[in-house]
Amino acid sequence: MTKIEERAVKLVKELIAEFNKLEFKASIGDTSRSIEFFVWVGDEKRQCYELADNREIDELKMEMLFDAYAEFVRKSDEYKAGKVNKICFIA
Repeated sequence: MTKIEERAVKLVKELIAEFNKLEFKASIGDTSRSIEFFVWVGDEKRQCYELADNREIDELKMEMLFDAYAEFVRKSDEYKAGKVNKICFIA
């Protein structure tokens, strides 16, 4: 697992401590970011925005963590400036 993927797992664990599986997707550009994740809790697949809408996770905290993650990616050696950097993995 790369440092970027490890950071994403840490981010999700700050929002929801217990899950069986994680699907993480991010598109990060120089001034934009789109981040989404799905977690499996038991046998149920749950999407991050659904969890926020149901107040199972704090939406403001999630958005702040997404912003911090985008900055982490932009500062990494793997980041390609001027392009949309896509990160997708399952853990």
